[in-house]
Amino acid sequence: MAESNATQVILTDDGIKIIKAQNTADNAAGGIDNLNDPNLMSVIEKQTQATQYAGLTSQYNVIISRTKYASISTADLTTAYTNLNTFMTAILTDTTKASDVNRDTYKSLTDAYNTALSNVQTALSNSFNTDIDNMQSSVSVASQAASSAVIVASQAATAGNSASQAASQAASAASKSSADYTALSSGVKDGSVVHITTKTVIDDAVIGTAEIVNAAITDAKIGNISANHLTAGTIDFNTITGKNINASNITTGTLGTDRLNVGKLSALSADLGTVTAGIINGLDIVAKTFSTANGTFMADSNGNITASSIYLVGNKNLVYNSELLGNAAGWSLNNAVYLTTTAAHDGTATLGMNNTAFQNTWNTMAISKQMTIMSSAANSNISLSGWMFVGSLATGTTTACMVVELLDSSGNRVSANFAKADLSKLGQWQRVTVSGGTIPSGAVKVRVLYQIYGPGGNIYWSQPMISNSSNWQGYTSDTGNVVSAGEIDGSVINGSTINGGTLNMQTDGLINSPYTGIEQTADQFYHPWKLNTGQLTIGQGYITSVSSGTRSINGVPKQFNSLQGTLSASYLKFTNDYGARTYIDADMFTYSNQTNDTAMVAISAGGIGINMGTPHAPALTISNGYIDASSSSSYGVFGAITLGYTAQTINSDSSIFFESGHGSGNPGINIWAKGFQSLSSRLSTKRQVRLLDDEHSNSLLLGADTATFKYNQDTNADNPNEGVIIDDVNTSKQYSLPNELMTRDGKAPTDLMSFIARVISQNKYQARLIEDLQIRLRKVEIKNE
Repeated sequence: MAESNATQVILTDDGIKIIKAQNTADNAAGGIDNLNDPNLMSVIEKQTQATQYAGLTSQYNVIISRTKYASISTADLTTAYTNLNTFMTAILTDTTKASDVNRDTYKSLTDAYNTALSNVQTALSNSFNTDIDNMQSSVSVASQAASSAVIVASQAATAGNSASQAASQAASAASKSSADYTALSSGVKDGSVVHITTKTVIDDAVIGTAEIVNAAITDAKIGNISANHLTAGTIDFNTITGKNINASNITTGTLGTDRLNVGKLSALSADLGTVTAGIINGLDIVAKTFSTANGTFMADSNGNITASSIYLVGNKNLVYNSELLGNAAGWSLNNAVYLTTTAAHDGTATLGMNNTAFQNTWNTMAISKQMTIMSSAANSNISLSGWMFVGSLATGTTTACMVVELLDSSGNRVSANFAKADLSKLGQWQRVTVSGGTIPSGAVKVRVLYQIYGPGGNIYWSQPMISNSSNWQGYTSDTGNVVSAGEIDGSVINGSTINGGTLNMQTDGLINSPYTGIEQTADQFYHPWKLNTGQLTIGQGYITSVSSGTRSINGVPKQFNSLQGTLSASYLKFTNDYGARTYIDADMFTYSNQTNDTAMVAISAGGIGINMGTPHAPALTISNGYIDASSSSSYGVFGAITLGYTAQTINSDSSIFFESGHGSGNPGINIWAKGFQSLSSRLSTKRQVRLLDDEHSNSLLLGADTATFKYNQDTNADNPNEGVIIDDVNTSKQYSLPNELMTRDGKAPTDLMSFIARVISQNKYQARLIEDLQIRLRKVEIKNE
């Protein structure tokens, strides 16, 4: 059979629309490629980096400030920061546009800065330890100075004792010399010297300047004694109380700091300079700036705080949402319990019940959310107080109570205590206080439980409060109870609840939070992921999750070093480090792969488009009920549909039509094939088998008109076609085709195999006729010989 020319297809208006749609998709793919460029920093990434770099700069300034007092070299750190700052300034100048970035240069500059920073922080830590050692040495020297002072005082007391003995001897000598008394009584001229050699008693005398040698003075009243003349002996300071001591004269010995009591540091010195101490306790510490030695915390003169960790406590109520705001958010309620403001206590909403259908067991009616106990509260007392209203009870055995429960880190009960309502106070609000005792070891969380025992009744609970005390402290709502964060920047932070292990809110509104790995469960329709730890970012209208992990497809694991998913109001996007990208929005679904010549699959209202992304590459479009196979450079041009490189099966519950154009009911097309085989010839696949009537087949075929023709869409350049004609136009049929040779709907001839079977049957009939005619002809020939 001669080879025919390829079928020519005319490009319609729909084809032109498809070309334009493909060009639009190609342009979009080009823009999408930019988002996946590893050397391009996106707007979102730049905004995130700008916030993080501001924090790095603040940290750098704090470290530089600390090193000035410790005389530590910062040359390498300054150089590293200058280089990194030059690089980042060029990139972050405009955070509204994406920029090219050399990732290798960025990494090397960041690593150099981190190394230099670590060296300086280590030097600061060593300097701090040295200061502590020097402080301890200074305290030792002061202690030695105080000891020397005690020794000098002891020596002064000894000298006083010696002087007392000398005065005693002088008095004895004066009593033995009456001549001396006589001379003294007659008067002593100025400038004269009188020697008293015996014991002498001087009553009510005033002695200006006197020298007593080897004398003893007993019970003397002495106005002023010059300390310059106390040069020997011992003074016992245990018997002397000194009101004013000039500390400038204490130069040696040891002065114990436990004996130093100073009301204000200014009493010691107007300028203390640098004070190195272990612990400073005080009611108020006022300073222009405050910082730690290693730069982990700093409060500047403008009130700005830079810290690696801050733990703030608002007030003392550890009951979560004690005001029952947000429809009792955070509380777990029994179905019989309801929130009401009609029976409010002091304007606070209450939890109430009016049910008597419970069993005679303990029933939990409400549980508050677990709250973390501050680590500083370990071993302290804890108590629960609140208000209860008991209107009525089902039976006299019904009990209503409040419970304070302490839990470990896994949520298991460590201890609990409760207090019952006073049933003698039915119909009135009563305060109930529960002493939880000392917080036991292992208890890190606390919550309140409302419980009843028995059938129930009409009961209300309100204003619960858990505090670190052994008794009632008065009610305080838990608004702003505990704020625990690594870094908080901003003038206003509003919200009822912020929970999480690590939550980082940037100045540009981005919220970052790391998360642990995720391992999904496999089923027969899904290949599960096993993700490592990752980072979740929320802000600027996006939710982005970044991680890495593995995925097993048909039992073969594949490693992904970078995975990212982004959700916004308009689209959902997934990317990985192999260049694959999946994009879903309200109008279309697209998949592309940069490592595979930007192959792309697009599903939209216009249909399904598949192409390999390069000129003349295979492409497939499924749209409006048709499949178009062509090259990606121009839809509508002849292409090929490949159904695999081995034998394939096409299943259909009915027939498969090959027609020209789009839609159904069009003329057929030429099918070119190397061979044709029927799969339906096996007897095992058939039933009701009957041989054709050869004479009837001959009649059928002889009753069929055959003709040459052209289809309506054919041009003069197209070859004519041959075949049978089904006259669906004329009432009085001009062309004949027996019904047995048509499909039941009368729209087409029967299948080709049916025509072949009829032709074979006709040939058999005609062969028998020819054979009979040959026999008859031979008989005539023999008769005429």
